[in-house]
Amino acid sequence: MHVSVMIPTYRRPKDLERCLRALGDQYRAADEIIVVARRDDLETHDVLNGDAATSLPLHVVIVDLPGLVTAMNLGLNAAGGDILAITDDDSAPFPDWLQRIEKTFQKDQTLAGVGGRDFIRQNGTLLDDPVRRVGKVLWYGKIIANHHLRIDKAQFVDLLKGVNGAYRLSVLKEIGFDRRLRGRGAQWHWELSLGLSLHQRGWRLLYDPEIRVNHYPGKLFEDRSRDVYNFEEVRNRSHNETLVLLGYLPSINRMVFLTWAILVGTSESYGMIQMLRYVSREKKQALAKFRDNLYGRYMGVRSWLRY
Repeated sequence: MHVSVMIPTYRRPKDLERCLRALGDQYRAADEIIVVARRDDLETHDVLNGDAATSLPLHVVIVDLPGLVTAMNLGLNAAGGDILAITDDDSAPFPDWLQRIEKTFQKDQTLAGVGGRDFIRQNGTLLDDPVRRVGKVLWYGKIIANHHLRIDKAQFVDLLKGVNGAYRLSVLKEIGFDRRLRGRGAQWHWELSLGLSLHQRGWRLLYDPEIRVNHYPGKLFEDRSRDVYNFEEVRNRSHNETLVLLGYLPSINRMVFLTWAILVGTSESYGMIQMLRYVSREKKQALAKFRDNLYGRYMGVRSWLRY
């Protein structure tokens, strides 16, 4: 099999250099490594012309517009071969990453995608809580991620994580990455849209905890932040999730999802109950999260009706 790797990158030169060195240490070497970079990101281009990239089968794709989806679609158009493995610039895949991905696809022709765990350390401590389920969409629309936590056995899932997922290239090119999603940076829920689109076409996705990458969450840009509240990010996240799930869930489940999302919600997208849960601690910010989540849901419904 011909295995390509795609890395969208933006202004993380040290992270990218670490990722490229990890790809250079693979037991099963990549046949092609596609790096999608902004034209004006000069630090990134210095890395691509440096020692870490010298011996790699590198293919640099230039993007002039913001947004991860735009970057990935350009990279997808440039990719060749059988399998496209996708990772982030702030990752370092284990040496057997591509080897395990290739063997998994060879064993099961019903798989459109395979992926695994990303090891995240918080203040030097590995996030290692045991979980039973990963990458699932419940009947009422709640998403269970958990891709970075500990699970003992491989299982079929509804979505893989962007930092550690690989797909059959022919299938991926038929679908592409969802251009309807909002966001100027790394658009939330593109993995959800892709996974559910594959399910609707009768394909399966496999999560194998032995397919591993180290993940060092890097600095975020555009409309995303890890530390500061950003109303645009909250609205875009809720919009994208609503748009994707309304296109996937059966009719009755759609109404249940919207009712649950507005009344309950999650710790990221506040419904009324979550807002009341956090208001004593967060004060006005909890109200803002609830307001912006509602606005995002409303815009998501509008987009679903339009598309």
